[in-house]
Amino acid sequence: MHIANIHQGASAPTDGARPFDPAEWLARYVELGGGYTVNSDSVWLHWSLRITEQERDALVQHERPLHRDLTKRDAVKSLLLASNPKEALPC
Repeated sequence: MHIANIHQGASAPTDGARPFDPAEWLARYVELGGGYTVNSDSVWLHWSLRITEQERDALVQHERPLHRDLTKRDAVKSLLLASNPKEALPC
């Protein structure tokens, strides 16, 4: 399993004339076979090692903007932290 940690939170940056949409990015990441884990104040992106080379290349290519731009990475992290509970509520 490939795992990349996303460290900080921030607002969504722009990419040229079109603003970066972290929800759109995440939906496409999951569609390509990626997943994520939210743990306390950290977020981990991952995928299975059992995917094809073509699928792996597509995921690597899709992750590339987050590796180049910390603001985009932070926007995805903020989205995930905001939409996932940090602890279970008692029944």
